[in-house]
Amino acid sequence: MRTEEPSSPLLENEAEARLETALADVSRIICFANDWKGDPTSKHHIMRRFSRIRPVEWIEASGMRIPNLASSADWGRIGRKVASRFKRKPGEFKRKPGEGGRSEPVRVHTPLTVPAPGNPLAHRFNLGVYRRLLRPLQDPSRPPLHWVYTPTVAAYLDLLTDGPLVYHCVDRWWEFSEYDSELMRRYHERLCRASSVVIASASELLGDCLPLNPNSHLVRHGVDWGHFAPAALNPSETAKPAELRDLRGPIVGFWGLIHDWVDVEAVADLARALPHVNVILIGSARTDVSALRARPNVRLLGQKPYGSLPDYARWFDVALVPFRLNELTRAVNPIKLREYLSAGVPVVATALPEVTAMAFHGLRSYEGSDGLVEQVSNILESPLVQEDRIRLAQSMAKESWEFKCAEMAELATGRSVGAPA
Repeated sequence: MRTEEPSSPLLENEAEARLETALADVSRIICFANDWKGDPTSKHHIMRRFSRIRPVEWIEASGMRIPNLASSADWGRIGRKVASRFKRKPGEFKRKPGEGGRSEPVRVHTPLTVPAPGNPLAHRFNLGVYRRLLRPLQDPSRPPLHWVYTPTVAAYLDLLTDGPLVYHCVDRWWEFSEYDSELMRRYHERLCRASSVVIASASELLGDCLPLNPNSHLVRHGVDWGHFAPAALNPSETAKPAELRDLRGPIVGFWGLIHDWVDVEAVADLARALPHVNVILIGSARTDVSALRARPNVRLLGQKPYGSLPDYARWFDVALVPFRLNELTRAVNPIKLREYLSAGVPVVATALPEVTAMAFHGLRSYEGSDGLVEQVSNILESPLVQEDRIRLAQSMAKESWEFKCAEMAELATGRSVGAPA
């Protein structure tokens, strides 16, 4: 029996009306971000929804670090960028695969810039590339809205004077191990000071931005609710993935990049303490995962298409956000947290500030490996029945990206429904 989804047209229409009003005077949105290719992140979700109202020019900004020439991954990224630069036609519209819906006009630009932040020669070269790229996109009669994610754009702010500038701060860039910390902090501070509006995705980030720009606001991440909720609302329509069909016993799951901010040791300790539990990790690994491979009840499935994630979530008894607690992760607002909850899956997450700030039934925080084992065990001892999973998913409906985008657009332009034009 199909359960009616609570994403009512009234709610969707309300959010879209707000977004349309907020962007009424904007000719287009010029977004500076990382590569378009890959699984959707917050910036992809946001720009896709903005593009339903106004055209979006997605500019793949210059790299955040010098490539490691010994890295096959970096060479692959360089090859893809060069190939896409010559294969993609100017003006070609793109839509993220597997997300459904209409084809929104997101136009992707792949300028051939030199990924050497802070290098004077690279800066001079990149400046010319950006100037030629931006010139035909600028219309003095109807200025664009500039929306910046990558801090390296701070070096080219003189080119962005024809319209308001929004800095969407979603990470402490200076805390990433592979980036130049001092340079990234300097870029971040420059962007904060130069922006018309700063939007922070976490309370810790807001604390970083407010002293530099009083027009800084907290808007937490949203969720692609319509994509994940069917895992709880219509479970009979979700096929069991082949990698899970032979499993017996509870499934504890995770998806996302397995990098140095993921507490691999804590997950391995969980698998060791609960040998009857299947621990499933979905995502590419860019850190040592030998401790996980050593456990017979752990499966590393690698990266899976975004469109298939609800199929896995349907079979999770518990989902994890097992991050290390440090200065980087204290400012993180994990999108996967809302994705799990929207799929009706109870979550056990590290006690990050953004986790403890959420008061949703089905979310538990922990500290240390023992705390992780305890909280997972507690949920498995009293698992959610299907009605509970449906209620959990429904409770996330107003966390959708549609509402978050409307709020951000109103902050960016100062226009809202009912406000004087």
